[in-house]
Amino acid sequence: MPIPKKIPIMREKNYHTHFLGKYDNGTQFFGYETFFFPGTYPNGKDWEKFRREYVVLYLFDEDGRFIDFEYWYAGTTSERQDTTAKLEQMVSSRGPYEFSDIEVELFQTEIDGEVFGLVADEEGETVELMPSSTIAFSEPWNGEYYT
Repeated sequence: MPIPKKIPIMREKNYHTHFLGKYDNGTQFFGYETFFFPGTYPNGKDWEKFRREYVVLYLFDEDGRFIDFEYWYAGTTSERQDTTAKLEQMVSSRGPYEFSDIEVELFQTEIDGEVFGLVADEEGETVELMPSSTIAFSEPWNGEYYT
């Protein structure tokens, strides 16, 4: 089965897809806390000084097309601030909403030189949430994800 252009994503409370839902105007959202390591960093005990932490809020229209995003750089892991509180504030600042499952198209954007988004891995026949590939979607494309 080929990778679909639009995938369902199931909300899982208090896990990777907790901040998933719809605003009263029909806009769908996916809020996420993520990280990446810059291209080169010394491997070892000081990794916390290099891993970059982010909060991202992706927005999609009623048909699941990517329309916008907002992000916040929270510093490195060693300086990390309260990312969950920031994500809660970002989601609530856009008006009334309900947490729910969503269905959206694949997309990608760039933040600080790194690819963010739902990106197809044609070889692996999966869709990965980038950066860091923390979760991935695959057949049967029912909204469940794998870590």
